[in-house]
Amino acid sequence: MDKEKLRYAIAKEISEGNTAFSEMDFGVTEEQFDGAVNFLNREGYLIGIKTLEDRPDLLAPELTEKGENYLKQNGTWSKAYKTIKEVRDWLK
Repeated sequence: MDKEKLRYAIAKEISEGNTAFSEMDFGVTEEQFDGAVNFLNREGYLIGIKTLEDRPDLLAPELTEKGENYLKQNGTWSKAYKTIKEVRDWLK
């Protein structure tokens, strides 16, 4: 599993208004998913992340300007990443 791609995929989904996803959708462990969300939050790419029962909650996350720049900087992945439905193969 590629951590950078997972972070990109999570940020991309949030930028498109999709927050109804979990580690199962990405085919990763809870620890990997939480680590990626926490990284994006800690580095200032996301706001609106709260912690519930020691896990990040994606109830109302938003991409920051820094997060938008992150997606642009990794724009080459945009062509390869289409939808969350295909993400499991893309993360490998």
